[in-house]
Amino acid sequence: MPEWNDVGIILSAKKFGENGLIINILTESHGRYVSWINNYKTKSILSSVQPGNLVKVSWKSRIIEQMGKFKIELISSISGKIFDEKLKLQALTSLCSLLERFLPERQSYSEVFDATKAFLNVLAINNDVDNKQWIKGYVKWEIGLLSSIGFSLDLKKCAVTGQKNNLHYVSPKTGKAVSKYGAGKYGPKLLKLPMFLGGAKVIGLSLHEEIIMGLNITTFFFKNKLLFSINDSRIMNLPHQRDRLENMIKKTMNIES
Repeated sequence: MPEWNDVGIILSAKKFGENGLIINILTESHGRYVSWINNYKTKSILSSVQPGNLVKVSWKSRIIEQMGKFKIELISSISGKIFDEKLKLQALTSLCSLLERFLPERQSYSEVFDATKAFLNVLAINNDVDNKQWIKGYVKWEIGLLSSIGFSLDLKKCAVTGQKNNLHYVSPKTGKAVSKYGAGKYGPKLLKLPMFLGGAKVIGLSLHEEIIMGLNITTFFFKNKLLFSINDSRIMNLPHQRDRLENMIKKTMNIES
């Protein structure tokens, strides 16, 4: 009878029959797994399976091909620490939805697990002076996810000249950085590279503008490279949780700036 024990991050929990839940979880050593638990209508189980929670998880099945059953024990509740911060909660649900959408089942992605756990720890920090710097970390997390599932961005040197400074753009075709000189007349057709991702400093550029530039990069490559290839050359929408996060960031930070 196949079984394992691991640590995981809850991605989603959906009702299954009268007493069951289908749990989608990203584990440290076994990748993304989907299985179920029964008798979920208890306070301890319901509080344990909230998206973003770090848990101990045991899986057992009669044969490896079957869905099997989970046993879950809470380690840390992320959502409980940020329940009154709407933007952080939306970032959490966006992150979980992207992992659920893009990671294939039962393939190890330990680097994605480590990066996700690290970002969730940042998200849970209570910052009395919340200047939204954590959103930069979210954008970097998305770039890491892109890299882990097949589309690495090269933002360290210009694809045209090879220089490592004065980088202003990202090529939408290759995902490589381009300097202002290397871009030439094609600059307006390229994606803008913010300083927190390795771009040159632009005087007068606000935190809001930099973050939007970063989100524009990840949105483009998720939709035009990953979803395009996954769905047989048809551009598909990102999960609505991710779209809502981007809209909230644009609205919230624009008001504050």
